Amino acid sequence: MSEVHIQDRRAQGKSAKGDGEFERFEEHGFYWIVRHTKTRVFHVSWYDPDVRQTRRRSLKTESSAEATKMVEQLVRDGVQGDPKEALLEKPMTYVTEALAYYKAERVPGMRSGPAAETAIKNFLDPRLGRFRINALRKRDVLSVSEQLQKEGYSLGYVSRILSTLRSSLNVAEEDGKIARAPAIPEIRGEEEIEAEELRGRVLSIPEVAIYFDAINERHFLDYSIHLLNTGGARPEAVLEATTFGIDWDHDLFELNPLGRVQTKKRRPIIRIAGTWKPWLRSISDGPIVSYDGQAVKSVKTAMRATVKRSRLPGRVNSTSIRHSIGRWLEDTKVPGREISLLLGHIPVTKKKSTRRYSPADPYHPDYLVNATRAIEEFVRAVNALTRKWDLERPGVVKSGWRKR
Repeated sequence: MSEVHIQDRRAQGKSAKGDGEFERFEEHGFYWIVRHTKTRVFHVSWYDPDVRQTRRRSLKTESSAEATKMVEQLVRDGVQGDPKEALLEKPMTYVTEALAYYKAERVPGMRSGPAAETAIKNFLDPRLGRFRINALRKRDVLSVSEQLQKEGYSLGYVSRILSTLRSSLNVAEEDGKIARAPAIPEIRGEEEIEAEELRGRVLSIPEVAIYFDAINERHFLDYSIHLLNTGGARPEAVLEATTFGIDWDHDLFELNPLGRVQTKKRRPIIRIAGTWKPWLRSISDGPIVSYDGQAVKSVKTAMRATVKRSRLPGRVNSTSIRHSIGRWLEDTKVPGREISLLLGHIPVTKKKSTRRYSPADPYHPDYLVNATRAIEEFVRAVNALTRKWDLERPGVVKSGWRKR
């Protein structure tokens, strides 16, 4: 279930040098994080098969969060063995480095990748790339914002450009490339944010049924079913999910695949809804959305074709399903904390010490129970109105269906 088999076991062992004891803190793939019981300094520990001994290197921090971030970065970079050189890597200095890192590491897998590349190439790098990251100030960002608006770019467009800058710096911090990301201000006020059109408009239940009746491709039907039953998970999360994330003993699905470090757009652990079970059980090991046995990388073409056939007005896309279910959860009085957990806005806790007591832990009996029940009700309400696909039976066309 865990992305890097993180454990919270704390077994003490004698130091090889005899200078105190270390307690094991967390396991991250190849490495253990250990803490010296006297100095409280964290170390990274690993087994060296050449000398048949466990070795350690100091992380030079007493912060567990900082230690975890450093070791997660080692795992993400594929480092094995002695991490000395990787730990000595110099942090980024200039904004242009953070932009280049973001462009190389994150942009290729993003739906909004082309827009982010344009923002970096045409606006951010030329105007802010030369700034030192630790010297970047709010006034510098606002100055660029004012310049762009004077050049005729809309407030909303400039805000999206700055969001790319914000994401670039946040990713650099998350990946341990900088100590702290400077705050990038939101230039829109509440009224401007409220007035902006949603990336995908909210659909009524009859409209969701029309959307499903317009689906022709089986792989896109599978994608849409998974999207619906996950409460509108982000498209990339659905497309990258595999059956290896399923825990049938507890009816849980971990959307964050093995080895992927969580980002601020969290991929949650969700409870498997009753309407979803038959679809998941029909899949052999591997990706939950596939075509000819291969994982599907994108559904943009199928989405455009489906929306065109449906003749649904306005901006309709995968985000529409997310917004529609989010609205349904609110309307059916699902607790706000459950909605936030389901949508990945807040993290779950996987510490064994809190597992028995926290409803935010996936193994707690009350974990997402209201949200899951509401999703099942939503799916069944849509299924009652579909004319073509039976949303509770994998790939089954309803009797009497006739193409309009």
